[in-house]
Amino acid sequence: MQVRPAKDRKGNKVKLIIATIKPFKLEEVREALTAIGVRGMMVTEIKGFGSQSGHTEIYRGAEYAVNFVPKIKLEIVVAGSMADQVVETITKTAQTGKIGDGKIFVLDVQQAVRVRTGETDADAI
Repeated sequence: MQVRPAKDRKGNKVKLIIATIKPFKLEEVREALTAIGVRGMMVTEIKGFGSQSGHTEIYRGAEYAVNFVPKIKLEIVVAGSMADQVVETITKTAQTGKIGDGKIFVLDVQQAVRVRTGETDADAI
């Protein structure tokens, strides 16, 4: 199978959306994305830090630093025409207004292939 440069593809743009959110927002975000037509996503439990840069907790009377905060990473591949709507939906649904709500990154996908059928690009998602 040959990889075709993105410039040779017309109207088949595919985007990868990577979002980090607070764990308790996962189900709400999943429901909102399903409602707008997102048919699949990958979910990973991760730890990281940004502006929060960790916090301190008390366990059995001893205070200790938690340098990495638990987060959920969503990876969603959608047709380019749907990317803005997905980003808007995640932003509205995951937002609490407090530090640590997360980040969203949108990347171009050079090629997508459905393993079972061999369909490519937007047909593969």
